[in-house]
Amino acid sequence: MQPTYCNPICIENVPGARALDAILGRHDVRAYNDYRSIADPSVVYHDGKWIMYPSYGFAYVTEDFVHWKKVDIGLDINNIRFSPAVVNFRGKWYMSGHSVSGMYVSDSPLGPFKHCGNITDVNGNEVRPLDGCYLADGDRLYFYWAKIMRPENGEDMELVIGTVGVECDPDEPWRFITEPVWINKFSPEKEWERHGEHNQNERIGWIEGQWMIKIDGRYYLLYSGSGTQFATYATGIVYSDEGPLSGFHRQQNHDPLTRKPYGLVRGAGHGSIVAGPDNTYWIFYTCLFGYNYKYERRVCMDVLGIDENGELYCPELSETPQFAPGVKKNPEKGNSAGLLPLTFMQPASASSNTNGREPIYATDDSVLTWWQPKPEDTDKTLTIDLGSEKGYYVEALRIIWRDIGMDTLDGINPGAFQYIAEYEDIESGEWKMLVDASENTRDLCIDYRQFEKVTTKKVRLRVLGSPKGIEPGVTSFTVFGKCAH
Repeated sequence: MQPTYCNPICIENVPGARALDAILGRHDVRAYNDYRSIADPSVVYHDGKWIMYPSYGFAYVTEDFVHWKKVDIGLDINNIRFSPAVVNFRGKWYMSGHSVSGMYVSDSPLGPFKHCGNITDVNGNEVRPLDGCYLADGDRLYFYWAKIMRPENGEDMELVIGTVGVECDPDEPWRFITEPVWINKFSPEKEWERHGEHNQNERIGWIEGQWMIKIDGRYYLLYSGSGTQFATYATGIVYSDEGPLSGFHRQQNHDPLTRKPYGLVRGAGHGSIVAGPDNTYWIFYTCLFGYNYKYERRVCMDVLGIDENGELYCPELSETPQFAPGVKKNPEKGNSAGLLPLTFMQPASASSNTNGREPIYATDDSVLTWWQPKPEDTDKTLTIDLGSEKGYYVEALRIIWRDIGMDTLDGINPGAFQYIAEYEDIESGEWKMLVDASENTRDLCIDYRQFEKVTTKKVRLRVLGSPKGIEPGVTSFTVFGKCAH
């Protein structure tokens, strides 16, 4: 059985996020519903492993490109906040964060990171860059970030925003040694860059989420537009064959690079591009959940290709099982495992439900709805008829949970859900095991599992346990497979 993954990525111990959002929004933390979020992933490939640095000041590591382990790197949300910038330069690992001036260094990509200096411009003034990223280009180091300016010279704009870049002192990387130069700016004629759920505001863009990568001598700058709170969140590319600070122009054939306003996985912005096994390239990006708060998000990944003109393209923004990196030699030519969702809007029944949380909401492919059994239900069961006379071959499932009642300030913390997934045997009519997570201890708010192929017409989820003080909600219960023959 070849390993697969499925978006949004199954990541353990996704953290609570409202404390940081309250700080940045200058609001009382109690003004927000408690929720979990992971976003703005900066990813590096090192020693055969991917290391992901998302917002909120920690890291995840995977050796098989499927299972991610959370690692404490010696920093917290006040050091990094959102969108960490990370680079391996001259044998050291450097990191900085969104709207903070501190720079941190470590001998290891997993820390512990220690403060090494505050970011300063050529005049020694402290800088607090937005959504920065680094590029190590031989023995020279460059830094890029989102810069906001007020309109001038009669510009019909609410604000001017784009990417600027500088060169850093290689001996003291927190010091800029050149004045910032503009790499790209918000362009109202590019509809996907305009602000809003429908890209309706032509007078403002929100260019952010910078990430620079050099491939075969060409410099590619990844950036995002429209706003992370919108389903129209997307990424674009400008590139240069001239140098890291000049000669940039937009891709002609793949602009935007990623955009997905519909479906279960909505939004495809603010992320990073990383080389993977066998000279492949992958994009990690942020997708929108946004029920409890506009910055409630998760992370996705997909393969990239390079066309005959040297432009980057994304063959698919996927919601179905994909082969893990390293399985296929040329995944950009097709990386789907060939498994389709079988439960979408199929007849669903449940042992119980609270008002407005009917079982259909576990099958409607929306992160804004969910099935919620009654608290007093002692056998919380969701059953879905797949709607085929001969049945389907079923090979994987994904559960997206809701932490109902979570409030970390009151000691109600997220944790592991226990459950059993079963299928009805066509021959005997008996219910048999698909996944036994009855003693699960892993905190997976998105839980993706593979298993040996079975043939069935019906599947069933039995919720056995949830973290103390939390009522379980099932945002999505999806089984994947193909038609039986």
